[in-house]
Amino acid sequence: MNDGTHILAQLNDRSREVFRRVVEGYLDSGDPVGSRTLSRTMSEKVSAATIRNVMQDLEYLGLLDSPHISAGRIPTELGLRMFVDGILE
Repeated sequence: MNDGTHILAQLNDRSREVFRRVVEGYLDSGDPVGSRTLSRTMSEKVSAATIRNVMQDLEYLGLLDSPHISAGRIPTELGLRMFVDGILE
């Protein structure tokens, strides 16, 4: 099992959705994606604070990064690679 598969195995459905929406939002706009934006579009109604906690977990796993303190999140190189690999599978 490679690192990407191991990391994906650690993610629950909410984490996967947040990750997917951050990557897609970043690819669409090129800007960091914020928790408030995501809270309005998630399939499961959750607060922006909950989404920030999930984003922090994804950042800890190396999938997301924050350009500065008050910005949203952007995918890391590892995150983008895992996203593309997931699409190809």
